[in-house]
Order: sequence, then structure tokens, then C-alpha cells
Amino acid sequence: MEREYKPPEENTERRTFHRRPFVAQAEVTEVRSGQRIAAQTTELSPSGCYMGAADPFAEGARVRVKLTKNGQEFETGAIVLRVHAEFGMGVAFDELTPAQQAILDRWLDEIPG
Repeated sequence: MEREYKPPEENTERRTFHRRPFVAQAEVTEVRSGQRIAAQTTELSPSGCYMGAADPFAEGARVRVKLTKNGQEFETGAIVLRVHAEFGMGVAFDELTPAQQAILDRWLDEIPG
């Protein structure tokens, strides 16, 4: 299920779920151009994540996100919702398969708190 991108309204908070601290290696590929960047997650939620990246993709970009932690890989389609130039981007997952959902749920269950 793909989400339609709608630019955020000024000074609004759109998160549905609380993000939790989570560090994993990330590879992000813009679907349209095929451009790839390396990043690292800093936060994770059931619906998306925030990744530190020096050159993040633009808001609204459709991307493929591949996260790797402790030998496990999680890969899904996503849309870039928030960008902080030279710092990172927040993405919303939109193509979770049952197998990928199981990995995400396991990672979230392992986060203390």
C-alpha cells in the first residue's frame, strides 16, 4: 500500500507512533533516480524511522530502505516525510510484507522502555 505524499503543514507534528532510539546501518535508494546513500538510523517506530544522512533526499521522494542490524536485514519501500538539511530525514514505511513486519516488530520489542 503506497501512501500519497502531502507536504506537512507548517509547525505540525504528524507522528502516529512514538519513535524510540534505535541504531542500525541503512542504505537508502531513491526509486526514481536509483541514487543510493549510506545512513544510520537514530529512531524507529512501527510506521517509519529517522536516519542521519549528510545529503538526505527531498521531501516526497519515494525510496527503498534497507536496514541492517546484528546480521538481520529489513527492506521496504518508504516515502520521505521530513528533511533536515545536512542532518537527516524521516521516512514512513509503506510496503511492509509480513516477513518484514515480523523483523520490525522484533526490533521494536527488543528496545528497552
